[in-house]
Amino acid sequence: MRIAHISDIHVNYGTDFNNKIFEKAVKILNKTKPDLVFISGDITTDGLLREYELAEEKLSMINEEQIVVPGNHDERNLGFKLFPEFFGKTNFIHQHQNITLVGLASSEPDKDDGRLGRKRHELIEKAIKRNKDATIIGFHHHLIPVPNSGREKNIIEDAGETLDIILKNRVPLVLMGHRHVPYGVKIHKTLLVNAGTFSCNRTRAHFGNTFNIIDLEEQNIVITVVNIEKEKQKKMIKFNPTNNQYINRYYDFGLKIQ
Repeated sequence: MRIAHISDIHVNYGTDFNNKIFEKAVKILNKTKPDLVFISGDITTDGLLREYELAEEKLSMINEEQIVVPGNHDERNLGFKLFPEFFGKTNFIHQHQNITLVGLASSEPDKDDGRLGRKRHELIEKAIKRNKDATIIGFHHHLIPVPNSGREKNIIEDAGETLDIILKNRVPLVLMGHRHVPYGVKIHKTLLVNAGTFSCNRTRAHFGNTFNIIDLEEQNIVITVVNIEKEKQKKMIKFNPTNNQYINRYYDFGLKIQ
């Protein structure tokens, strides 16, 4: 199974949104033929009705099924009331083939900070009981510090409790966004993966606009980062949850992932 993981689109009518990059990114994404597209928030910039309408129009260019959670920008200016109208529930358990995907709203209205809370923790545990070995969790804010993303802030307020639930249940994969930088690292038996920004002009240094391709193979999870402007792909992480074998090219320099 293949999941395209995109984040931080930041659709608007101002300078935040790069429409040229967006359309190029969608063409590349569609060519990768994912089974599912997970969007980890910040679809809009200010949560305005016109932005939601434009975002709906733009995202219709993506061929495959999309699963969307809100980001902090989507909840601004009463945007939290608009999100369900355009993209459905903000907290959910979605079954796709043998994968159970838990989508969570880590954002709160008009705040940059994130939090999950007890009810969402209960939803995570409910999904794990249903499908312990193939549960994926996705939300907007990051759970751990992300290198190369500037001064560290906005980790979810209950990161400790959330991380404890995830690690003790050996959830294989957690998907996040928010910091506009692609990254991934394994902690215990869990792979934590951030997507960079899909089409926002606020990129960091030379990272540019990117998205992740996640291949769930029979034994391995393989994370590939796609550089949109350069149209190049680079396999960054290979992780076998069964035997805990792990290659991370963010740190294992020079190693190739087959």
